[in-house]
Amino acid sequence: MFLEITEAAQQRIQKAQSISQGSLALFYESKVGCECGNTGIFTLQLRQSPDNDMDGTLESNLGILPIQKWSLSYLDQEMKLDYKKDQNSLILKGESGVINSNVIITNEDGGQIL
Repeated sequence: MFLEITEAAQQRIQKAQSISQGSLALFYESKVGCECGNTGIFTLQLRQSPDNDMDGTLESNLGILPIQKWSLSYLDQEMKLDYKKDQNSLILKGESGVINSNVIITNEDGGQIL
């Protein structure tokens, strides 16, 4: 699996990191609605401490990103994270189409940054 993070998305991530320091991780937030099937959303987290739940890895052009291993089944082999300025949103797409049209950046406590 590989995640390409475009230059525009990298700039958006750097802006968030200037507000809240931390290492980048891809996090599957499953506490939105019921916990049956694919009911969560992917977010980016800026983590300042390790998390035992982040037991998997995902290769990206920014290096290896921690991820919950069980959530890898919701992703495609080749993906792209891009930033759409007119929508002010990060968009995660894969071979199968849009995975998340509004990827938020949070701190490790789940608080949204920007």
